[in-house]
Amino acid sequence: MTLNSFTADFRRDFPDLLGRPILVALSGGADSVALLCLLREAASDLGCDLRAAHVHHHQRGVDADGDAEYCRQLGERLGISVAVEHLAPVRPRGTSPEAWWRRERYRTLESARIRLCCAAVATAHTLDDQAETVLMKLLRGSGPRGVAGVRRRTGLVVRPLLDVPRAALREYLRNRQIPWREDATNADPSYPRARMRHEVLPAIVAAFPRGVAHISTFAADLAADEVFLANLLEERGVWPQVRRPVPAALVTALPEPLRRRWVLELAGRLPLSEPPSRHQIEQVSAMLATGKPAAVDLGHHWVLRRREEALLLSPPPVSAFGPRAAAVPSRVDLPGGFVGALGSSASSGGQHTARLHSRVASQALAWRSATPGERFEGASVMRRLAAAGVPAEWRRAWPVLDAGGTMVWVPGVGIAEGWSEDGADGVVVELEEPWGHHDR
Repeated sequence: MTLNSFTADFRRDFPDLLGRPILVALSGGADSVALLCLLREAASDLGCDLRAAHVHHHQRGVDADGDAEYCRQLGERLGISVAVEHLAPVRPRGTSPEAWWRRERYRTLESARIRLCCAAVATAHTLDDQAETVLMKLLRGSGPRGVAGVRRRTGLVVRPLLDVPRAALREYLRNRQIPWREDATNADPSYPRARMRHEVLPAIVAAFPRGVAHISTFAADLAADEVFLANLLEERGVWPQVRRPVPAALVTALPEPLRRRWVLELAGRLPLSEPPSRHQIEQVSAMLATGKPAAVDLGHHWVLRRREEALLLSPPPVSAFGPRAAAVPSRVDLPGGFVGALGSSASSGGQHTARLHSRVASQALAWRSATPGERFEGASVMRRLAAAGVPAEWRRAWPVLDAGGTMVWVPGVGIAEGWSEDGADGVVVELEEPWGHHDR
């Protein structure tokens, strides 16, 4: 690998980034340090301003603090601004540590990219990382989409070193007398990737010297096939959404390879920490073919159901909650992901919007859950919510607006008699549902 070849490859792979600022994900390890230095050397040819961000995981005590300090000092030496971003030291229960850290790391980097006005985030995935990922996915039972490995580009994340061996980057740094940090966990065999890196891959290379390069080429070819199939699925696929079922026949009619990808694409549109397992995909295939099982949990209580000839998506259940004070104006985050808002301006985009009489502003206002047995305008609230299409998982937690002890608005159902405002005056009231971004 030479600077000229790196620059030429960057121009070929990312022509839209030339002349634009780039944020480098800097861990302090050899690969990311080499990426930052290569981009700095190539900056005049590429026309790219550089910034860097180091994500502090707070998992390795003083070693992690040392990584952050090293990145700051490297930035000073190179004349590049380095932002140190911090992850919460305690992850939520029931989540995979690796999956949570990865998700949070990318979320943090994206926030930094926006704040620092960069066109993309560059990460230092190498040829060896690609081989490790492909083999681990394969051995864990992933399908073709997973085994296709790391993509050269995913949205606004780019990987300029995906064809470069890890050893070449270390040689580059040694020739320039640039040190780097070593993470001891990368050598801990209790971590599957560390075992793959230090035991499995060396054995493969010893028997097949070009093995790593061949694995990477296989992944690139498979990724190209996956792009073609994904585009075909985009043309032919239909997607159930919360409150919006789709005909099962439209999914059943897809060729079997597309049906499997349909399940993965549906799951990818949901806030899941892991893709569906092979067993879950097989359950969905059986549901499409025979109607049994009638429901499959895709993860985190997102359930795909078949009811007669329709497929519908059921969201995670939400628990009922007691009164939460509100005022005019206000925006209140409610349990379960609901958001209630009151104000005198036009709608800001909540799924449910109404305009109440201005006297509501003088009342003691509160959001609360509707309760079983409660009635609204002479009818059962729960039955009216069911008729309005509110998912069963949400009905007992469905927020209503209470004014001085009177239920004045039930989102999706209506306004109590005497509390509506037909003109431009009055108070706009809104409710945003959980996961509203999945219900477009």
